[in-house]
Amino acid sequence: MKLKHSAYVVVAISLALCGCVEMPSMGDGRSGGAAGTKTIEVTVVAGKIVVPEYLAVVTRDIGAITWNLPEKSNYLFPRDGIVIDPGNFSPCAPIEGGKSFVCVKRGHRLGHYKYIVNVNDGSKPLDPLPLPPLDPWVDNK
Repeated sequence: MKLKHSAYVVVAISLALCGCVEMPSMGDGRSGGAAGTKTIEVTVVAGKIVVPEYLAVVTRDIGAITWNLPEKSNYLFPRDGIVIDPGNFSPCAPIEGGKSFVCVKRGHRLGHYKYIVNVNDGSKPLDPLPLPPLDPWVDNK
């Protein structure tokens, strides 16, 4: 009976100590309970889609990636605005009326992931013109 009582004490102490673990920092002084978002600004130059990082680095503390088009432009993300490995990034969807596109990470598997950026020229809303797609990379580190 004494051994059983000791086991309960060990479990209780272990649980108490687990509650004292410090949350990782998010780099801005806040505790890291929620995952952050990687933001990628997408522009169009001379009719071509451009991203600032051809290889966007995403760390373990990032839970989603958001791509943004210039707010005061005629460009919009279509329903398939970003196409990336659905086993590691989903759900993905346009938001903000097609001015942004978000993909949520499903866990954090290390590796390089090629993705496709699709943008439409919405200057003619009834007949949007798709621009040539761009195919950069995401690097989960």
